[in-house]
Amino acid sequence: MQKRSTPRSLGLWMGQMLTGPCNDITDVPGVQVGNVSLIQGSGALVPGRGPVRTGVTAILPRPVNLYRHPCRAGVEVFNGYGKSIGVPFIQEMGILNCPILLTNTLSVNDVANGVITYLLQQNPEIGNDARTPNIVVMECDDSYLNDIQGRHVKPWDAILALQRATKGPIMQGNVGAGVGMSCFQMKGGIGSSSRIVRDQSGRSYVVGMLALANFGLLRDFLFSGVPVGQILSIPGVGQIPGSLILVGTTDAPLSRWQLKQLARRASLGLGRTGSISMTGSGDFCLMVSTYSCEHNNYLSDGELDEFFRAVVETSAESIWNTLFLARTMEGRDGHIRHALPIEETLQIVQSWLMKQ
Repeated sequence: MQKRSTPRSLGLWMGQMLTGPCNDITDVPGVQVGNVSLIQGSGALVPGRGPVRTGVTAILPRPVNLYRHPCRAGVEVFNGYGKSIGVPFIQEMGILNCPILLTNTLSVNDVANGVITYLLQQNPEIGNDARTPNIVVMECDDSYLNDIQGRHVKPWDAILALQRATKGPIMQGNVGAGVGMSCFQMKGGIGSSSRIVRDQSGRSYVVGMLALANFGLLRDFLFSGVPVGQILSIPGVGQIPGSLILVGTTDAPLSRWQLKQLARRASLGLGRTGSISMTGSGDFCLMVSTYSCEHNNYLSDGELDEFFRAVVETSAESIWNTLFLARTMEGRDGHIRHALPIEETLQIVQSWLMKQ
């Protein structure tokens, strides 16, 4: 089996800021991530039967009942082609009162049903003596490798992913919702990163990011400013615009409007990787503060710049980690997504830098 490593572990420059101990989204205190990966069958596509290359990823911003103890949240839609649910409520109210689930495009409703069951088990008053929650399920299209018509992700898979949620270090690459995803016409999937931010008083906070990366053309792929995708020897086949979902968390006391400002900066990190946010690519960033909604003593707007930097760096590194950690996968009809060739990429970057 091919050895995979993060670009940071290989000594490549990933930005100015310090990371948390795991360098993933769970470095934010209380954040947990769980996955269910579904990999079955091979050969020709038989809609409804396989091959299956898909899954679901659950993100719990806090280990509490979110319906009763919601978080502040802000969302930015860079490209509105996506079919995620729950975005309008966050845009209107600025709160998150349920876990965040990621899956493939045609499994959104099944996953939402699982989340509803999960929340009803925790909160039997929902729908009777209490308002219904806002379900948040975000998606990317994994149909290049997966029998997406089969809707193989079921409600119980969503519940299982929630039950499996733990602190990090988390699994990355071909896992959970990332099993069947493609990125720059190579193997994509799940990636994550974190940064430490200090405010004016010297207090430290954490910004964590998780990416579901499923977008882009090989020729556009950039790594640290180097046009690696134009030089790599692997073929860029099977163009599907795909999508990108970024979920960020922080323990900093930020308002809904400040979180939306952070979410907007994630597109700058996306640009560092070479994306042009193509037509057909639904690109979203959801930012959540785990700081209690019961308090309103937020940081000042003048203290946000280092948080902006953290979002840009973690967005880019999460996407790069996806590519460096994902493994080659064959899916339906013999479709293959090759893993980023790490050694060749290193040679390209080093050669490029020597010429500068």
